[in-house]
This record gives sequence, C-alpha cells and structure tokens, in this order.
Amino acid sequence: MSHPGMADFLEGLGQSGQLVRVAAEVDSALEVAEITRRAARTGGPALLFGAVKGRHFPVITNLLGTESRVCRALRVKSVAEAAERIAALTQPTAPGGWFERLAAGSAQGGLRKLCPKTVRSGPCQQVVALGRDVSLDDLPILQCWPEETGPTLTAARVHACDPDSGRPWVARYDLRVLDRNRLVAGWHDHDEPARWLAQHKLRGEPLPLAIAVGGDPADLLAAMAPAPADVDRSCLAGLLRGRPVEVVKCRTVDLEAPADAEIVIEGFIDPAEAPTATGPLGLSNGFYQRSRLGPVIHVTAVTHRANPICQAMVPGPPPDEHCVIAQTLQQVFVPLVKAAIPELVDWWFPNFGAARHWGLVSIRKTYPGQARRVAHALWGMPHLMFTKFWVIVDEGVELRDPDQVWLAVAAHAEAGADINFHQGPRDPWDPASGAGELAWGTAIDATAKLPGEYQGDRPGATVTSDQICRLVEGRWEQYGLPAR
Repeated sequence: MSHPGMADFLEGLGQSGQLVRVAAEVDSALEVAEITRRAARTGGPALLFGAVKGRHFPVITNLLGTESRVCRALRVKSVAEAAERIAALTQPTAPGGWFERLAAGSAQGGLRKLCPKTVRSGPCQQVVALGRDVSLDDLPILQCWPEETGPTLTAARVHACDPDSGRPWVARYDLRVLDRNRLVAGWHDHDEPARWLAQHKLRGEPLPLAIAVGGDPADLLAAMAPAPADVDRSCLAGLLRGRPVEVVKCRTVDLEAPADAEIVIEGFIDPAEAPTATGPLGLSNGFYQRSRLGPVIHVTAVTHRANPICQAMVPGPPPDEHCVIAQTLQQVFVPLVKAAIPELVDWWFPNFGAARHWGLVSIRKTYPGQARRVAHALWGMPHLMFTKFWVIVDEGVELRDPDQVWLAVAAHAEAGADINFHQGPRDPWDPASGAGELAWGTAIDATAKLPGEYQGDRPGATVTSDQICRLVEGRWEQYGLPAR
C-alpha cells in the first residue's frame, strides 16, 4: 500500500486552485498567523509557506478551511454523502451499537478490515533524531497571538493507550513548546489523558505519548470528530479514508503512530513532576484561554519524512479553520445524534458562537416538554456538554436563517416558562465564565406549544389561503408589478 500523505492532497488542491504557495520569507511568530486569518475570513485557499524564517521545513495553514476541502479529505462530494456513510453505521446488522463495533479489538464484519494495520516501516521515520539530537526548534511551530508565551502545535494528534484495556486512543490537543525537548499538554481535567495520567501516578509509571503531525487529513478529522469517547479513532479514520491506517512502532515508546504522518514526536509524562502553565492561548472564538496548569511532555524522539510539511491551524476569530471543521463534522455525524434522539431533525452551530457556544436545533415535536428533554439529552453527550445556549425550534424552521430562528423565539418562547437552565462543568473556552468549576447553560424552548404547556387560548399564525395564493400568482403580470 502506498503512503500518499500530505503531498498528494496538496497536489490535488493545487490543481483545483485551492492552494497558494507563498515564496516570500515569513516569520513563524505572528506573521504566518495574521496572513492566514486574513485569507480565512473570505473562505480563502490553503497556504503553503515554503520559507519560514530560521526553520528548515515549510508549514501549511488553512488546509481544511472550507467545507469543500473537508469533503475532499473525507473522499466525498458533499456533506450529505459523508452523513449517509455514518447513517449506515447506525443501522447495525450485528448485535450491539455501531460504536461498539468500532471499538478497539471488537470490529465486526466489514469494519474489521478498516482497523489499523501494523507495517515494518513508514515515511514518518525516514529521518530519526534521538537523545541529544532531539530539537523542536527546527520545526516551524507557530505563535498565533501576541500574548501567547511561545509557539504551539495546534494541529497535532496525541496518541496514547488506555492503561487498563490497552485500547488505542487519539485526539487533537494544543501543545505549547517549552523548550527544545519539552511540551506542555493543553488537555483538561475531563479529558481521557487526565484520567490515565492519574492512574499512571498511582502505579508510579510514566505515561507514554506519540504526537503525529500531518499525513492524511482524514486522520485529523477523525481525531476531532464528535463521536463517543470509546470509539477507536484510528478505526474511524480508516472508515473515513476507505482503507485502514497503516501504523509503525515508535522508536522510544511502546506505541504505534501513522506511517504516513509528516512528523512524529515521541515522549512521556512523568506523573510525579509538577505541572506548568499552559498559556494563555488564543482560541477560535477570538479570545484567549486563561492560563492553566498542564503536564510536561518530555520528548525522547522526533521522526519525520525526508521533506516534511508541518501542519498548523490558526485560531479565530471565526470563521476560522477550526470552526469550519467543527461545523462540517457536526453535520456529518448528525445521524449518530439522531440515533440517540430520534426526534431531532437538524442542528447548526453558528459562527457567532464559534461553532461551540450556541446550538440551534429543530425537532419533530409530538408531546409537551419534549424540547426541554431534548436539550438535557444533548447536554448529556460528552462532546456537547459545554454548549452554553441551545435554541430548540420546530421542524421546518431553517436554522441557517437567523430571521426564522429568532422569529420562532419571539413567537413561541415565554421568558418565565420556556427558558430552562442547566448546571455542569465550566467550559474552559468560555470567556464569560468565572473561575469556578461549574457554570450554567441555557435552553430556549421556541417550539409551538401543545395543550398542557400553556393555559387559555393562544393566537394562531396568520396564513393566507391556498385559493387566494393561486389567484394572485395567476394574475401577477396583470398588476403591473416587477417579476418576482
């Protein structure tokens, strides 16, 4: 099997006019990020910076900054086609749910062939630096905002294993560079690695990690997908690719990494070591994330292709690449949510909420109190627990038309009865939240009310009769008015 990696994807973008190669020398501190933000605001192309000041390798930004490029990475022509692929997995022909069949070691039938395949070697290890030769200074890692204390990996996939089950696991996290051979991890207390690190501390063992940058863009999408925590993202990447991810054994840690990655950083966390500051870091909502304490990653090896390309995502304000990816994946994986909440018709996470803070949802309503139940069911899903505002409307309201959504709120939401509150973990991305561990979420029930949800009579909507509509349409030219 070939290892196409990033270069083939970029070649396709270039042929379709969606890639600009920047030949001028640029600085990885702030300059690349500002150029990228200006291009991303208008849905601009991917940008390949070939001459990064003081660095040996090029950097690619805004790679998946449009829905069409996300679809290209997913090997589909439209979001609907990708959603149909996921929908097919919600109709299992074997016992158990679809995500159980994608869990490590339990893939069944046709899904088994999509799980990772171990190979002896791969392009990600064409060049190997170990021990004193390890240096992150050679990589074009970006500083995106002035108050950030240093460069940060923003498109890196962290690979690890569940210490109990051995289940492989991968997700995207921000990783700030401390010095030439140390990083600080930007995950949170509710994330899986935090739990695993606590287990390793009880055992007195280091937590090994492998950090992959670049390669097949579908791998990053799988790592960012709104799927259950116990889904093997490497199997999911195989599903999105249409072929299994080939992996190679790391050189210094007992893990495997994607063979077609551009760069792999190997290392470990000593659970007995004191954490250090993670930020502040710029976010895709246009604000800084408060500095927190995060574990230190000690780098033991850096391996890469002979001519690697470092991938970076430049954060906010929206629309930015992170928001585009989040919005697109939320549409792709909506069949998964519908499997748990059958009355859900559609949802949308708008740019003004950074594709995270606000969720607009339409439902097929059949009983009183249904909108409130849906909101709490959504908050109960791990990847949606931080959504600060839900607006629930009836089927037929176009969620991408703000006038229709807010007209539904004005027509059907009563402040004293239809605004509901929920208390849960504080969103570390929320610039409005306080310093406590808990925060409030709000759900607005903007659905038409059914008997039992109100007292007395409610006025009906004004609707023109079909007869008069046909009459006016048939005589429109006779009125002397402009054609519609």
